[in-house]
Amino acid sequence: MGTQQSTTLNSDSTGKATSGNYGNLGDGTSDWFNYVRAKDGGIAGIGTTTDAAATVGANGSLIAILKGLRDLHKAEDAATASGDYGIPSLGARNDSLTTLTSVSGDYGLMALGPAGEVYMVPTPPLTATPAAAVALSEAATTALAASLVIKASAGTLYGLTCYNNNAAVRYLQIANLTSLGADGTVPAWVYAVPPTSSIHLEFNGSFGRRFSTGITACFSTTLATKTIAAADMWLNASYK
Repeated sequence: MGTQQSTTLNSDSTGKATSGNYGNLGDGTSDWFNYVRAKDGGIAGIGTTTDAAATVGANGSLIAILKGLRDLHKAEDAATASGDYGIPSLGARNDSLTTLTSVSGDYGLMALGPAGEVYMVPTPPLTATPAAAVALSEAATTALAASLVIKASAGTLYGLTCYNNNAAVRYLQIANLTSLGADGTVPAWVYAVPPTSSIHLEFNGSFGRRFSTGITACFSTTLATKTIAAADMWLNASYK
């Protein structure tokens, strides 16, 4: 014969459950199997599937707490919402930028700089084929020239290499135009190229230099305004 189950939930004067954790809780509806006794003798309600998720720092039923943990996970492409919860991400300080993973496809820690900043790579590594969204276009002269339309519409100039084949200084002028402007046009940007020398320029790192109309380059014999020079320019430019 088994021991008859108690019909009341025994507790001490502080409300902590005692060894007689059987029977009814005392409210006429909650049964003993809906509760879990903690190590200190306290009891916690399991709750029901309709319990709202417990918020950060709040108490609740076990189901409410588990729902709160569930809500830390977000589905891919799920829209953000005010009050969303998250978990802080850990990173590894990586002053020498050494490899933190074994093979491609491994999970890994974010690489952090000395001040705790996250390293960002603005373009794919050299071993990868750049995606169309980030690959730059190239414009170049095929012979010595006096001018070059780099892009006949709005765009961003990222860098260029220019050679001056003349024995005198020439002024490389970049105009915010879709085609070569008339003499006297004021350029957007000017750089002096020494005689029979070349220059290489990069513009604002990954941000580039934005032109709202077009990107046109030419050699000028004057600095502040365009005075077209002879065909002594060899130019290669990267743009988007």
